[in-house]
Amino acid sequence: MVIGVKVKLELSGLTCQGCVNTVNNVLMKEGARVLSIDLTSAEIEIDGDPEKFVKAIEKFGYSAKIVSES
Repeated sequence: MVIGVKVKLELSGLTCQGCVNTVNNVLMKEGARVLSIDLTSAEIEIDGDPEKFVKAIEKFGYSAKIVSES
């Protein structure tokens, strides 16, 4: 298991603050520490597989892709 990895995500399909709040809640529910989030991107700190978080976001009809991990 990867511990404390920072991941940057590129987001699409978010059109308002409500969308941002939904994605934020999804990420937190999945166990991410959300460092920043807006309509186009998110930076999170996670323990585990980043694809898990992408899939969780996509279940809500938004798109996400991993831009970088550190």
